[in-house]
Amino acid sequence: MTTPSRHPEEELSAYADGELPAEEADAVEAHLEACTECRRELAAIETMGDAMSAEDTGEAGGVWDGVRRRIVRPAGWSLVVAGAVVLAALALVEWFRTGSLTPEWLAATAVGVGIGLLALNIGWEQYREWKQSPYRDVQR
Repeated sequence: MTTPSRHPEEELSAYADGELPAEEADAVEAHLEACTECRRELAAIETMGDAMSAEDTGEAGGVWDGVRRRIVRPAGWSLVVAGAVVLAALALVEWFRTGSLTPEWLAATAVGVGIGLLALNIGWEQYREWKQSPYRDVQR
């Protein structure tokens, strides 16, 4: 049971979830009436629980909603297609120029095209983040 002389750190999460027996819940409530630190901690626990339950139910605005949107964005496939098109165009130019394509040339060119497209994608993402940043006009 929780005594008024100590903070019920372990019990706060169980209290927020309604998992404490009535006697312990009453002791935690009595402590919360007198302790602003524990009330703040309980509010943080409840906020985190609300965010996690929103994620579990699939509601918009869950904790991982923004992360999921960025991961499943179709930009990756368009970069693969763009890389294949650029590689094919370079291979055609090399074929007409030299009359043959070596595996080494194809591998080196594919790596170069991949690195170039990766750099372009990183630059584009940085630009998008900068455009959406509320702090972009703040002078240092």
